[in-house]
Amino acid sequence: MDLGLPRHPTLNSKNGNLSHRHARHRRAASIPLGAILPPRLAYAQKHNLDLIVVNDPLDRSQRGLSRSIAWQKCLVLSQDWSAQYQQIVLMDCDIAINHVDAPNIFDQVGPTSVGGVISCSQIHADLRPILRAKRWPYERAGGRYWQADLDSCYQMYGLVPRPEGIIQTGVLVANPQHHGSIFRTVYDTPYPVETTTYEQTPLSHALLTAGLFQPIDTRFNSVFHDTALVYYPFVLDQQNPLHDALLTVSIRTQFANNFFLHFAHTPDWMRFLAPAP
Repeated sequence: MDLGLPRHPTLNSKNGNLSHRHARHRRAASIPLGAILPPRLAYAQKHNLDLIVVNDPLDRSQRGLSRSIAWQKCLVLSQDWSAQYQQIVLMDCDIAINHVDAPNIFDQVGPTSVGGVISCSQIHADLRPILRAKRWPYERAGGRYWQADLDSCYQMYGLVPRPEGIIQTGVLVANPQHHGSIFRTVYDTPYPVETTTYEQTPLSHALLTAGLFQPIDTRFNSVFHDTALVYYPFVLDQQNPLHDALLTVSIRTQFANNFFLHFAHTPDWMRFLAPAP
C-alpha cells in the first residue's frame, strides 16, 4: 500500500495508500484485506491521508502478468490519478502499521528525494553476518564479506555494485512528478535474471545511482524475518511445542517497537498480531 501527499494542498491535505494484491504473487494474495485495511485506514485518518487500494494489475500485458506483481509498484507514479499527489508512499501489502505510535512518514522525506530504508539496516552492523548463518570469518561491521554478498546481488542483474547496499523497496516515499520516469524505466528494462527479490535490486541501483535516495527511520520498514534470525531464532523451530506462543510474543514486541512491521518472507505470520478470540 502507498501513501501520497497532494499536489495542491489547498484542495485537501491528503495522501494516498496503495495495496497490490494479485493471485500470481501468492504471499501477497494470502493476506486478507480485512486484516490489513483497518490499521491503514486509521493511520490515513490520523494524518489526513488518502487510502488507495489497488487489487488489479496495472499492466495486463503478457510480460506484466508473467512476472511477480511486485514489479508493478514501478508503474504507480505514472498513473493518471497519481498526478494529483505531491508524494506517494508505495507500500507492500504484507506490512502491519502501528497506527497508534507511527508519525507521519512524509515528514521524513524532501519533495525531490525518494525515502526508504536500506535492507537490514534495522540490525546493528556487527550482527548482520548472523543473517548469513555466520559462514564468514570474523570481521567488523561493513567488512568485505558482507559487501561482496551485496555486490553479487547487483552483479546477477548485470549492474555495477553500489556501496550503500540495497534498498528495501517494501516502503518507498516518492514524488510522481520527479520520479515517475525513473521507476518506469526500471520496469521497462530487460534484465538477465529474475530473482525472488523481484524489482528490489534494479530499482535500488537506479535510485542510488541517480542520487535520489534519502534514508528514513528504519522503524518505517522493519522486516521481522531478518530481525528474528538475529534476535528470535527459536521462532524458526516449528517443532517446538511453544512455537506459537514464542512467535506471538516476539512479533508483538517488534510491532510495539516499530511503526511499519514488514512480514516479507513470512506473510502468514501476520495472524499472530491479532488477539486470540
